[in-house]
Amino acid sequence: MKTLNVLKSIAVIVCCLVLHTTMAQNEKETKDKLPATYDFDYLYKLKMTHKKGNMTFDYYLNKDSKYFGFDTSEMAKGNNGTKVFMVMDSELGLTAMFMDMMGKKVVQKTSFNTSKYGTDTDNMPDHTFTQIDSKTINGYECEGYVSENDDQKITFYITDDVDVSFNQMFGSNTKNLPKGFDTGWLEKYAENGLMMEMIYEDKKKSKNNMTMLCTDLEKTDFSIDTSKYGSMMGAFGG
Repeated sequence: MKTLNVLKSIAVIVCCLVLHTTMAQNEKETKDKLPATYDFDYLYKLKMTHKKGNMTFDYYLNKDSKYFGFDTSEMAKGNNGTKVFMVMDSELGLTAMFMDMMGKKVVQKTSFNTSKYGTDTDNMPDHTFTQIDSKTINGYECEGYVSENDDQKITFYITDDVDVSFNQMFGSNTKNLPKGFDTGWLEKYAENGLMMEMIYEDKKKSKNNMTMLCTDLEKTDFSIDTSKYGSMMGAFGG
């Protein structure tokens, strides 16, 4: 579903997060030092509805920091009780996987480069971008947008009634934006902008259709104390 990379903006960044977490594991391991803690202000619950079933993803956001957390428990069901919490830190350029496994707390740090996940207009022939009617989702007033070409159509709704965003993580690159895109929309959501719903339609393969809906956005004081996690090799005597 290469259209999920249609633009590097808050509008579709949530849709790409599962892809980013997979890609990041293919980067080089790093020995960079982590901050003492990763602190989070909000829990953002996103439900994905697909022909093969539904999944709910929990993202943890900090309104003042260039990182976010991701609880992978939904994706790791049946994995012998192993708990994994992932943090993507763009300021350090790394992904940290905090794992509780076999009675040990370990962390694996992997470097990544957010610039690799930008916009590729070669994969977006005749792509148009338009604003549509707004609507209210979970009590938040949201503006609607459609990104479309002959193959796919993405409809999404964004609210700026919150003080948290994924945008501080990946930025709002205005290079290579699709036809009809108004850069003023990115400026509007530069600080406060969160996707509340996304409807993806594959015009040629309906089995790929899916919907992502924010089911809850709540404040939290969750933190990860990085000092409690040792290296994989150290924990298991490597």
